[in-house]
This record gives sequence, structure tokens and C-alpha cells, in this order.
Amino acid sequence: MTSIPHLIARVRPEFARSEQDKSCHFFPLPSGGPLPETLRAYCGFSIAPGQAEALDGPAGMPCLGCLMAAALSD
Repeated sequence: MTSIPHLIARVRPEFARSEQDKSCHFFPLPSGGPLPETLRAYCGFSIAPGQAEALDGPAGMPCLGCLMAAALSD
């Protein structure tokens, strides 16, 4: 079984509109091909290019749905 590469990110503070935006989410990275216009997290949350703050690891409040889905995807 191979693990799926993912990006851990949250919305940059100036674009955050809610507490969910401030949570860190796990985004599966597309394998090959062009990058989509928005990245969709495991929980369904989407983020536009330029609005994301990439993180080295979970920081602040992680999204529980993303944590569970990312763990199960490996």
C-alpha cells in the first residue's frame, strides 16, 4: 500500500472568515497533471491559490475530519 502525499495548510489570517478557516486542513496532492484551481481538503474544505499558508505540521486547531481521513488514507 502506498501513502498519498498531502499538504497541511490553513487560510492566511487576512483571508480567514471563520474559525474553520483558521483550522489546519490536510489536502491530498494531485498526482501528475495540472494543479486544480482550488485544492479540496479531505473534509471538503477548499482553498484558492494565494490564500493558503503551508505548514510544516499540524499547528493550532487541526480539523478533526481531515486528521481522520488523512490517517485512514495511508
